Amino acid sequence: MIAAVASVFITPWNLFNNPVVIHSTLDILACAIGPLYGNLLIDYYRLKRQKVVLQDLYTMSPSGAYWYSHGFNLSAVFALIAASLVSFLCVIVPALNWLANFSWFVGVAAGALFYRTLTLQTRPAASAAIVVTASQGSTEEARSR
Repeated sequence: MIAAVASVFITPWNLFNNPVVIHSTLDILACAIGPLYGNLLIDYYRLKRQKVVLQDLYTMSPSGAYWYSHGFNLSAVFALIAASLVSFLCVIVPALNWLANFSWFVGVAAGALFYRTLTLQTRPAASAAIVVTASQGSTEEARSR
């Protein structure tokens, strides 16, 4: 409610009368979304190997596969922040301004690189839970690694 009231007083629609502002807004938005996508790609395809523990998606139990550290994947958070800063530098630093249009791609690459680097030492706990495999679309028993 506060954001709705504040948006009327700020009048953001007046900011978008200028095409440069629209372009800058999209570049900055890409600085946050790109690293998130990079984290998701590495986590799903490289770390989890396209297996999802379905029951653990809906639990708040500390023994769940996605609990990490008090419910937060700190490696993903740190990688997201670091990659967002790298991507943001491409937008605001004049020497890197030629990369501003590619801030999403820079963010994806930086997010994937940072997240994979931070998770090299960690291995997911092996559990005998029901997992869903994306390639088969079926449910199968998870095996210990």
